[in-house]
Amino acid sequence: MSNMNYTYSITSKGQITIPKEFRERLGLDKLGRATLSVNDNNEIIITTPKALNEVRALLNKPSFKDKTSEKEQTIGSQLADKYAVD
Repeated sequence: MSNMNYTYSITSKGQITIPKEFRERLGLDKLGRATLSVNDNNEIIITTPKALNEVRALLNKPSFKDKTSEKEQTIGSQLADKYAVD
């Protein structure tokens, strides 16, 4: 897909509108969330939140030395089941 470039004004509140083409490409809806970061070139990077299956994978693979307690595992499993997308 080719690069899309737009120039927009920034409001007095420091806000800009994300163009429809960008929102569609990123899978963002009007009430959705996005993560913004700035890279070493001072470019703003917009990413979508992680999908539920990615969060589940993170819950199943702790990145710390301590073992996950049985209570934490139960809570994680319950949250995963509650927010499962079929």
